Amino acid sequence: MTRTPRFRLSIVLATVAVVGCVDRKFVIESNVPNAQIYIDNKSIGAAPAYAPFEYYGYYTVTAVHPDYETVVMRQHIAAPWYAYPPFDFLAEVVWPFPIRDTRRIYIEMVPAAKPRTDDILNAAEQLRLRGQTLPPAERPAAPRPPRQTQPPLPSPSPLPTPTPLPDPSPAPPLGVVPNVLPG
Repeated sequence: MTRTPRFRLSIVLATVAVVGCVDRKFVIESNVPNAQIYIDNKSIGAAPAYAPFEYYGYYTVTAVHPDYETVVMRQHIAAPWYAYPPFDFLAEVVWPFPIRDTRRIYIEMVPAAKPRTDDILNAAEQLRLRGQTLPPAERPAAPRPPRQTQPPLPSPSPLPTPTPLPDPSPAPPLGVVPNVLPG
């Protein structure tokens, strides 16, 4: 069976097309281990976190930890030369080797300031006073009707009390110790 040059060329191109690809991923690190990392409000795990990305442009990266201030940063991921046409086609389809594009982001977190109890109480008092100075509502909401409850289930009829069975062995008279040995 003879193979045409066109067939051979299509086999070579198909093999090369399967091999080439661009592997894009974020590596996000922080000075706080296990800080929860979000990219565009999607959790990707605890720092150091790894996540693939599809496009170049702006991403919102957020780091959260209970004892530290939350950090929100807008990160620009610039496109490399092989992401522009016609090179993007060559990098994704024709290039015989995988291309790895790893973008590293480091997030510096600072410890959270502990709020003072006096400050919290003062803010609560100011909010309470502000609520008292609000004008009355022009059209107050109508009160809700009482909730309809289901009628109670009828109580089952009481069961008759069982009659005690007669005791086969009569009780010994007072002051007499019964014989408990097998007889």
